[in-house]
Amino acid sequence: MRATSGDRPTASGVRAATAAIAAVAAAVSLVLITGCGKVADHRASDTGSSSPTASPTPSVNPSYGAEYLAENECAAPVPGQPEAYREVSCKDPEAVAKVIDRADIGISEPFSATACSPHTDFAINVPVSLALLEDRRVTGEGYACMRNLKPPHPGDTGGGGGPRIEVGDCVHSGPKKDDAIKEVACRTKGKKDGATHKITEILEDTFAFGFNDPCEGKADAIFTENPLFDPAPAKNDRVLCAKKL
Repeated sequence: MRATSGDRPTASGVRAATAAIAAVAAAVSLVLITGCGKVADHRASDTGSSSPTASPTPSVNPSYGAEYLAENECAAPVPGQPEAYREVSCKDPEAVAKVIDRADIGISEPFSATACSPHTDFAINVPVSLALLEDRRVTGEGYACMRNLKPPHPGDTGGGGGPRIEVGDCVHSGPKKDDAIKEVACRTKGKKDGATHKITEILEDTFAFGFNDPCEGKADAIFTENPLFDPAPAKNDRVLCAKKL
């Protein structure tokens, strides 16, 4: 599942193709965060007596564990900063989502290339979010895969979002054969820009060109999914077989 989530921006771009044409997909990046509390340095005086303990400097993003947004921790959005999240207790009424997967390296661009679980609703770019929170330069990599604490769950089958398009998900396809398709919720069928096709089968590392029909006549439409930079455009990471809704 895997494109846009309710009010959580996440998207997968895929190029539509007939059995005769393979196209290149573009993926949209998603953004996230991290941070730790800061504590003042304490040192003994020259007389051997300890200096008064300084009060900890408040952090804009207090951490509830050794790692910011570690697995099973929760986050709350920062008003006015759509790409920034604070780590909060999961019991906090402002908490909106829980970390279900955590990566210390790598980036969430494209979202489809992450190691996020299928039921991920959106992803947070940890360094970017922290930079926004603390008004500093972005450094490092890492991302958190998030699952909403309450419905809707766009990462579920047919929900219209998540890391990748999977069997059972729906897409909107324009009238032209080379129009890019976008994952949307299956419930949007019949609406403008709503679901037009449902994915029935996904073939990995498959060729789709010429008169080749990898879906063996079982699909009303064939869509292809490529890396952004693919030295062999005819070879697609995944071929999506779909039926018309």
